[in-house]
Amino acid sequence: LEPDAVAECQSICQTFDLSTSELFIRWQTFLINQHGGDVSIQPTRERLLQVRGLVQQEQERKLSSQRRGPHASQTVKLSRNKERTHYDKTSVEGLLQGMVSGSQREPLTTPQSTKRVGLLKAHGSTNRNRVMFSPTTPSVFAEPSPSAIRFSTRTTMGRTEDSLHSELPPLALAADRPPVAVRDLIGKLVESEIVSSDESETDDKADGEKPAAVARGTTKRMRYMFEKVGTRTEVVNRRIERMAIETKTEYKIEALANPTYAHQVDVTAVGRILNINLEEGQTATPITSDSLVLETSRRLGNGRRIPLDVRTTPSFSLFPGQTVAVEGKNLKGTEFLVSQFRPLPRLPHASIAERPGVMSPFNAAVAAGPYTLSDNFEYEPLGVLVDHILAASPSVVFLLGPFVSESHPMIRDGLVDMLPEEIFYAKISPHLLRLREGLPPASSIYMLPSTDELCCPYASFPQPQFSRETLQQLGVPEGIESLDNPAQVSVNGVVFGVSNMDVLFHLVKEEVSRLPALSDRLPRLAWHLIEQRHFYPLAPPPAECAGVLASQDSRLRMQTMPDILITPSQLKPFVRAHDNVVLLNPGLSSKGLAGGTFARLSVHPQASPESSSSVLGDPQKTFPASITSVDIVRL
Repeated sequence: LEPDAVAECQSICQTFDLSTSELFIRWQTFLINQHGGDVSIQPTRERLLQVRGLVQQEQERKLSSQRRGPHASQTVKLSRNKERTHYDKTSVEGLLQGMVSGSQREPLTTPQSTKRVGLLKAHGSTNRNRVMFSPTTPSVFAEPSPSAIRFSTRTTMGRTEDSLHSELPPLALAADRPPVAVRDLIGKLVESEIVSSDESETDDKADGEKPAAVARGTTKRMRYMFEKVGTRTEVVNRRIERMAIETKTEYKIEALANPTYAHQVDVTAVGRILNINLEEGQTATPITSDSLVLETSRRLGNGRRIPLDVRTTPSFSLFPGQTVAVEGKNLKGTEFLVSQFRPLPRLPHASIAERPGVMSPFNAAVAAGPYTLSDNFEYEPLGVLVDHILAASPSVVFLLGPFVSESHPMIRDGLVDMLPEEIFYAKISPHLLRLREGLPPASSIYMLPSTDELCCPYASFPQPQFSRETLQQLGVPEGIESLDNPAQVSVNGVVFGVSNMDVLFHLVKEEVSRLPALSDRLPRLAWHLIEQRHFYPLAPPPAECAGVLASQDSRLRMQTMPDILITPSQLKPFVRAHDNVVLLNPGLSSKGLAGGTFARLSVHPQASPESSSSVLGDPQKTFPASITSVDIVRL
């Protein structure tokens, strides 16, 4: 190596206060961006001058962001606690030798490591004996950030942000209570059942069954970034046909009409809503009442589309991808004039006789990630959440990801030199161990992955549960189980629907409405999922959203009417009871530089018919929402 290259490395480290490992990271970034990652390229003074320019630009961007906002300077860089005041010739030459002959650092600790690479390496043969970070290992993080100090001195902790049926008395359960009966209503989604899209087609009669390839035992590894157009169109066609059959039966219609034909009298048609602006390539233009198009199924309208005129429609609430039943006429064959949107038939509630076990009372806690503040990885909100849960001692706990968020600012900016699995093991597992040991053995704890989760290898929707191998690698204690995302489970006969994807935030930007029946907007967005019988009815999803797998659409459909629908969102937390269904957004456990919220839920002993007369349906035959109390509590 040339002496001038060694001198240039020393100069860069001293000028920008970098450690040798940090300079090595900049060199790797330079190779990836400029030379396709060719590690055989040797560092010369000319190439190192280019690296100096890149570091200079990075420093200028940081200074610029600090000037723009008061919180920008609060980002604390994660680093090993090493001396940076002296760089001798030996250390720099060792660094340069690593540049030429390959990395001498611990593998996959660079900011360029993605969650896919991290998981592959963690499971690879070269790292099978690798010792993960121990919870007792000294923290690699700097001293408490300003936001962490403010979080520890907050005055809003324990404040109730929203509640449902707060007049009900607190539910007291015996310490030696029996465990709750939990049953998965959708079925476990495992890797071997996630087939490639070209083998996922099933006939209409077998929508709820396993794909034929699975039944034959010839499954393939999932290719969730590849789907045929025919697969998606077939799923859309089946969804419209399924709702058309239900609508025809519900309203006793002899025959549904083709809305693309001219009709001089009012007819009823079924199709799905589209945004005409998307068809014209205006992807950034939101849907409006003037850009509505109705798409038909192949049987009902040859798959053709017709513009909708809703100028005289008194009430509606619409979004792209929504299946609707429209009533109106098409006078000229060019536009369908809508007189009303008929309410869609709903899934029936399971009767008491159909519910597994007795509907005995229980309480639950529901929380969603992220669980740490946006300028550190100390997980202070998670520690406070565990304290709240231990104090309440619920029968069942739902912990929804992300646990290590891909959108965390410090991960996004490349300021972390630990694997996501290491962060989970060192920072989250100790809290989970304290939670499991502090709750009675009869209490159940369930984790759900998130599409923003770095510790889950699948970023598509739906997602399989965390595998047992992954849970062991992350240090999750025994007694904590995992569920698929989304999940539909029965707890003591009460049906929970849980969708850990921010569909409410996606819908709020796409919905267009006029005097809707449910005027409260946030619960109305959640109610769309109930009406559509689907955990993600929006189509197409936003560009920044994880891929929604058409080949696994059967796992996104609701199998029965949920009694409690849980849809975590970054929107304002809320809880409402509408048409005998509890709609709950528990909020996020942390919101940027501040703490968030979680939900405490209690299902009380079943009320008498006299006290439940206001509830839709017979309270002795269906689940009455009036016996459920919910508090959304500030952390």
